[in-house]
Amino acid sequence: MSLFSFNQSVRAGAALLAPALLACGAVHAQAPGPQQETVHFGTYENDSFFDTDRFYTNGVQLSIKRSRDQRGEFARTLARRACAWLDCDDSILLTSQTNYGQLMYTPGNITIAAAQPEDRPWAGLLYVEHAYALLSADQRTLTTLGAQVGVTGPAALAEEAQKLIHKTLDRPAPQGWHNQVGGSLAVMASAERRTALEGLSVELPGDVQLNTAGYWRLAAGNTMTYAAGGLAIVVGKDLPAVSPPPPGIANKLARDAFGPTACMLRWLQCTGFGVIESRLMGRNIFLDGRLFHHDPKVKRRNFVIDLMVGMRLDFPDTRTASHGPWFVQFKITRRSREFRSSIPVPRHRMAAITLGTEF
Repeated sequence: MSLFSFNQSVRAGAALLAPALLACGAVHAQAPGPQQETVHFGTYENDSFFDTDRFYTNGVQLSIKRSRDQRGEFARTLARRACAWLDCDDSILLTSQTNYGQLMYTPGNITIAAAQPEDRPWAGLLYVEHAYALLSADQRTLTTLGAQVGVTGPAALAEEAQKLIHKTLDRPAPQGWHNQVGGSLAVMASAERRTALEGLSVELPGDVQLNTAGYWRLAAGNTMTYAAGGLAIVVGKDLPAVSPPPPGIANKLARDAFGPTACMLRWLQCTGFGVIESRLMGRNIFLDGRLFHHDPKVKRRNFVIDLMVGMRLDFPDTRTASHGPWFVQFKITRRSREFRSSIPVPRHRMAAITLGTEF
């Protein structure tokens, strides 16, 4: 696709989102309120929204984002050394974020107790990660540095979590967790650089903006090793030049807000977004198993594409003296086939809901 054709497609997509942002015409000013320095939000991601129970089937994450710089000297030194390579020496710390979460992967049929060597392996991850987001002096480039550590295997508690949920909801009991990828310490470091693209960003009627950013991400570790690149489109009002990735699990290195926006009603603010991301995979413990072990595994595809669309809704009138406004975000992801097999391997869809506030 040519750049001109892509630009035309971007504008056409914006035309579909713009009416929701313009429905009430004038924007009502919000009274200033206390500014909290910490944001808490939780994300629940599952494929059951699309009536499936397979592959990447469940993820939960609690995130804590802070705007105050509380880094110690060791963290500052690591950031300086990384920025010497990533050209972010002039950047200032925008946020630091800590995530606690669990990921769960299963084959297509969870009621089979026997090993399923042609299907995706059973696997779980329990993790904690920390990330720093650094904004350039011209506010057009966002660099994010992150590190994750966790455990796989029985210690990840994926079996207990899925069995409890299925029992509570009266759904079929999973039978094959004894075949899961074994226990190990799982580590991963990552760096992402996101830059505003002026040529693909436009002003729309009614003070609505369409901002486009290009980004790349590198991750290395025994959990995953990959290189990714993508385009992110954000539609809203009063947007920053480069919008951080929306909160959630698929993009863990995330900030919580795009900026003040308005649509439809005085008490409702909204922002729409769309992302296309391609990844060149070098390693994925959930498909390849552990290094130097005889874990269940399948033939991994080296090239994976994600298409994501979503909307975030903020409720400014819910701000109080003790906490900031509440927000809710909805996101849908469509992922290309991740592995090859003699049995049919469908594309995968999952949806996520994120809820949070500042306090």
